[in-house]
Amino acid sequence: MLLHYVPQVRGVVLSYSKVRPLSDTALLFNDSPYGQLDVVAKMLLWRPVGGMSVKGRINVQSPDHIGMLLWDTFNASIPASYIPKDKYEWRAFDDEEIAARATSAVAKAGSDADEDEDEDKEEEQPEETAAAVDFGDNKFGSGEWVLKGTSQSIGASGLLDFVIVDVIRANEVLSVTGALL
Repeated sequence: MLLHYVPQVRGVVLSYSKVRPLSDTALLFNDSPYGQLDVVAKMLLWRPVGGMSVKGRINVQSPDHIGMLLWDTFNASIPASYIPKDKYEWRAFDDEEIAARATSAVAKAGSDADEDEDEDKEEEQPEETAAAVDFGDNKFGSGEWVLKGTSQSIGASGLLDFVIVDVIRANEVLSVTGALL
């Protein structure tokens, strides 16, 4: 049940504690090898609702939407139709800027791998063969959403405040749709 949407509590169970049985005996039904025992527990739930203000970490920007993670766990998306065009505009990167960002990201990944190898040798641990690529900023891609007039990236800090418009529940997973103000 952890980190899944549970319809009985109308939210995502983040944690639970103080679990105690309501009776001393369990019930057995038909040919089931499992006993049923009612319990009481204290639960920490995440129950997003429309109109709630939240902050997400941007992981993708495209002309169609801004994709984010909430608390590094839950998906959120702001469709372009919920981005006010009088305040924000899509700015496509030119080819040179994309190439420069890609070169910088690959170089950074290579230098990080070298540092990791040095640390591994010092600690006498086996070398890792693959280095994770961290693109650092959220601008690696084809463009970004910017404030009109200033061209300041809305994802400059990596975080973005938005308002929840809709919560989609499917297969015990929540996905949040939001809007920029």
